[in-house]
Amino acid sequence: MTTEDVYEGISIANHYPNDLKSIGLHVIPNFISNQEEHDLMEFLDSQKWNGLGIAPNPELKRRTQQYGYLFSYRYRQIQSDQTQLPEPFLPLLSKFNAHKYYLQNQYNHLVINEYEKNQGIMPHIDAPKIFGDTIASLSMLSDCVMTFTEKQDESIEYKVHLPRYSVIVMTGYCRYKLKHSISKNDQDKIDDLIIDRSRRVSITFRQVLPLETKNSSSNIDSME
Repeated sequence: MTTEDVYEGISIANHYPNDLKSIGLHVIPNFISNQEEHDLMEFLDSQKWNGLGIAPNPELKRRTQQYGYLFSYRYRQIQSDQTQLPEPFLPLLSKFNAHKYYLQNQYNHLVINEYEKNQGIMPHIDAPKIFGDTIASLSMLSDCVMTFTEKQDESIEYKVHLPRYSVIVMTGYCRYKLKHSISKNDQDKIDDLIIDRSRRVSITFRQVLPLETKNSSSNIDSME
C-alpha cells in the first residue's frame, strides 16, 4: 500500500471549511515579519530569475528560482546534485522547527515563484514520487486565494485565503488527493473579502525523497 492509498475513500466535503486540519491543511498567519519579508525579497531580487524564456525551465510562464536541487518541469525529474541552501533561508527553517508538528520533515528543496497580476498556476499535485509528505509555502508581498479541487472530481472545489506573511502547509489527504491552483484573475473573491491581485512571491519548501537521484523521473499528469 502506498502513502496515497491510505487516503482513498476520504472526502473533504465533510470537513471543509471548519475543520481543515483534519484533512492536512494548515495556515500559519504572520509566519514572518515585514522586515523579514524585506530582507528575503532584497536577496531574491539580487539573484537570477529563470522562466519566461530564460533557462533553466525556460518554458514556464512565470519567473522562478530554485535552491537545494534543480527540478525540471519539462522532464519531471531532478536534474542536479544537492547544494546547500543559502544563508538567508536558514532562519525560515528554524521557524518551522518551532512548530513541533513539522519537525519530522527536513526541507532540502526551495522553489521561488513570482506571480504578477494575471499570472497563476494550473491545478496540480506536487510530484508524490519525488517530493515528501509535507509541502509548505510562504506568501510574500500580497494576499491570494488558493483553490483546492478533488483529484477525482475537479467540479468539487474549495477556496482558502493565503494572507501576506502566512505559510500554508499541506499534508496527508490534502497533499496527496487534492490539486491546488491559483487563478489568473486580477481580483480574488472569498466570502466577503475582495483581493486586488498584485505582485506576489512564494517560497515553497519541499523534501526531495532519499531514494531520489539525479535524472530520476515521476509520472504525474499535471504541470506545476
